[in-house]
Amino acid sequence: MCADQLRHSVRVMKQLFPTVVFLLCPLGFAWASGTDDLVRALQAQTQHPDSPDTMVEADDAKGQTRRAGVGFYVNETAFVTAQNTLDHCGDAGLRLPDGTPVDVVAQDAELGLAVLTSTRQSEHWLTISGDSIGDTGKITVLGVTKDGWKDAEAKRSEVRLLGQIEATGQLIAQIPAKKRNIGAPVLDAQDHVIGMVSGPLTLQGATDAQAKGLRKLAAVVGTAGLPAFLDSIEISFRQQGSAPDAPESDPAQALTGVMCR
Repeated sequence: MCADQLRHSVRVMKQLFPTVVFLLCPLGFAWASGTDDLVRALQAQTQHPDSPDTMVEADDAKGQTRRAGVGFYVNETAFVTAQNTLDHCGDAGLRLPDGTPVDVVAQDAELGLAVLTSTRQSEHWLTISGDSIGDTGKITVLGVTKDGWKDAEAKRSEVRLLGQIEATGQLIAQIPAKKRNIGAPVLDAQDHVIGMVSGPLTLQGATDAQAKGLRKLAAVVGTAGLPAFLDSIEISFRQQGSAPDAPESDPAQALTGVMCR
């Protein structure tokens, strides 16, 4: 009896298997094809449209909602964020989630980044690599998953690079939506910074389907030029990744929120 049931089950599976493959493969092919078409459309743009104001709405330490990005410390007091963070906050200026004022040390529009400082001291910071983002293996983005910085938790996810927009030098990256924080560092296998999320990607005249696909992508810039830039403005960044009396270096602890005042 059991043998008959087993033979019957096998026959049914053989009959169903081609149907299952037929149902699943077109769906996967359509998703991949749609992504490829979107990447080609982005690469075809000769001029990148202005980045929309899509900074994350986050609660500060006092529970007040403000637009926010992410910064990562390169020494005890200096940290780096995306140029977009400054652009979106405008004349309002920047501060940390606890209200500490932030000063702009220098910015480089070509690199797409800014160096900031405040009176707050961090016991952890990240090591900067001079390697090109395309020369490394597996890479991850370290971002914040919660809406508020009071109980914020930094987590990482693998980054998949899909191509480059030649007109702007931006890399097209597939990143989980919750980790598309502007200014979030992209790390190599040694947890060294090799890139940064510079903001969302936009496509002029995007269809509804393309707009939906764009929400799964982000613009990433390489940071191979960051060491030379930090040297030029006399920002120290080559120390070990934590203060001498601090516990072992923790990349997650090197992040900070950057908010509009």
